[in-house]
Amino acid sequence: MSIKRLLFSITFFSATLLLTACGSNEETATGKNDLKEHELASEQVMHLTVESELATTDSVLVAENITFAGINQFIEGLYRLDENNEPVPALAESEDLSADGLTYTFHLREDAEWSNGDPVTAHDFVFSWRRSVDPTSGAAYAYLFENIKNAADIMTKQLPIEDLGVKAIDDYTLEVTLETPIAYFSSLMSFVSFFPQNEAFVTKTGDLYGTSSETTLSNGPFVLTEWDSGLDENWTYEKNPAYWDAEKVYLTKITNQVIKEVATGVNLFEKGTVDNALLSGEYAKQFQKDPGYTVEYFSRTNYLEVNQTNNPYLKNETLRKALALAINREELTAIILNNGSLPITGLVPDHFVKNPETGTEFAQEAGEFYTYDLPKAQKLVKDAKTELGVDTIELELLGDDDETSKRVMEYLQGELQNNLDGIEIKLLNVPFSARLAKAAAGDFDLISSGWSGYVSDPMIMLDVLYSTSAYNNGGYANKKVDQLIDDAKGVHANDALLRWNDMIKAHHIAIEDAALIPLYQKGEAMLRNPKIKDITINSVGARYSYKNAYIVD
Repeated sequence: MSIKRLLFSITFFSATLLLTACGSNEETATGKNDLKEHELASEQVMHLTVESELATTDSVLVAENITFAGINQFIEGLYRLDENNEPVPALAESEDLSADGLTYTFHLREDAEWSNGDPVTAHDFVFSWRRSVDPTSGAAYAYLFENIKNAADIMTKQLPIEDLGVKAIDDYTLEVTLETPIAYFSSLMSFVSFFPQNEAFVTKTGDLYGTSSETTLSNGPFVLTEWDSGLDENWTYEKNPAYWDAEKVYLTKITNQVIKEVATGVNLFEKGTVDNALLSGEYAKQFQKDPGYTVEYFSRTNYLEVNQTNNPYLKNETLRKALALAINREELTAIILNNGSLPITGLVPDHFVKNPETGTEFAQEAGEFYTYDLPKAQKLVKDAKTELGVDTIELELLGDDDETSKRVMEYLQGELQNNLDGIEIKLLNVPFSARLAKAAAGDFDLISSGWSGYVSDPMIMLDVLYSTSAYNNGGYANKKVDQLIDDAKGVHANDALLRWNDMIKAHHIAIEDAALIPLYQKGEAMLRNPKIKDITINSVGARYSYKNAYIVD
C-alpha cells in the first residue's frame, strides 16, 4: 500500500465520522460554553437516571451500552472522542505510524495514575489486551483485536498470548503491530475494550475484579463508588483528585439511579430530583417545548434477532421475510416510540459513513429492503405454512423489562398476530442481564435487540452477520457473506473502494436472507437540565463523557 493511499484511507474514515444533525451538542443544551460567561453553581453534583444496571466494570468483559458509558467516566484509554466523534489524546500524548501502516507507536503521558497510586504504564495495555485475546477469558469483544498481529491464532489456541503484537518498549512507549492496516485504528483506541488494566490489582482481586467499587481501579476523571454488581440500581462517580487533567474536571459527584418507567423519570425531573429523564410516546409530545427537551441520536440499529439454529419454523426464509414485511416501521417510530427514532429497513444506520468515491451514505446506497407490505407478507406466511406443513406457528418474543421495550414488543405482537393468519406471539420481558444470558445461550425464538457503532465504519455493524461472531445469536450463516467480510478485512483492506463494495454486497445478501429483521435507528428524546453544560455526547462508542461538564447557576 502506498503512503498516499494510506493517508487517503485514514483521512476518509476520520472525515466521515458520524455527525448527526439533531444530536449535535449545540442542540442539546450542552454545547461549548466559555466558563467566563457563567458563574459556576456552588454545588457541582449531577444526578443521572439510566435505563439499566452496570453489568461489570471489567473492561475486558463488558458487552453493553450502559456499562460502556459508565466505564468511560472512571477509566481512560489512549484516546477519547470529542464532540465531533474525533479521537483526541488521553493517555497517549502522541503516536507514530510506520510507512506501511502496520505499526503504531504510542507515547504515553507520564503523569497518569491509577486510583491506588500506581502509575499507568504501557505494561497495563499489554496485560489488558492479552486478557482480551486469551480464549479462556470470555472477553466479550475479543474479535475487535483480530487484526492485531497473531491475535486470531492466539484466540484459536494456536499461539500463546505472549505472541500478541503489542509490546511495552519501555514504561511509557507502547508498540502495536497489525496484520493489515486499519483506517480507523486511532478512533478504535477510544473504545472501552482497549482500556488498560493494572495487572497487580486484577491478579490480587481475582474473580472479584470488576464486581464492586472496591474491586475496581480507576484512572479517569472520576472514581466509581457505592456500587456492587448484580441488581444494584444506584451508584456514584466522584471526582478523581489524582487524574492527570483534574483541573479541567468541574463536577465533584455524579449519582446514578436506574429508572425503567418513563413516568417515574419525568416525575423526578420535574421535582428537580434528577437532571435527566428519558421521554417516549405522549411524554415526548408533551415536553417538546420544554427548555430541557432534546433528541440525541445513536449510530444504533434495533432489530429482531431470529433463531435459525434451534427454531425449526425460523429456519424457513419465507417465514422470516413474512415477519419482516408485516411490520409498519413508520407507525412504530412515529406513534409508539415518538422519541426521535427513525425507521430503518437494513442493518447499517443512516448518517453513518459515506462511499469514498461518490459520497453516498451506505444506508442509501444499500437500498430499502423490508418496507411495510402487508399483502406480500400475508402471501409469504401462507406459503411458509405450506412449506412447513403447519397451520399455526407459535413464537416467543424476548426483550428487556423497561417500559419502552415493553411498549415496542406489545406493538410487534399486535402487528404480527393481527396481520398474519396463524401466527401467535408470546411475550417474555426479563431484566437486561437475563436477556443477554438467554441470547448467548440461544434460548429464544425472537429477541428485540440491536447493535451500535463504536466507530463510524460499516464493518462495525456487519460483523454481527459473520457466521462465527459471538453476537450472531441467531446462528445466521452464509459462506458468501463470510467471504465478502473476510475480503473487506483482508485482501481489500488497503483499497477503500473495493472494501466498500465488499461490504455493500455482504449487507445485501444477508438482509435479503432475512438474517435479522431491522426495526429502527435509535434516537432518544430526553429532558436534560439546561444548567448542565459541556457534556460530550457521541453517536458512537461509549456515548457520553462528563469529564468537562459543569453546572451553572
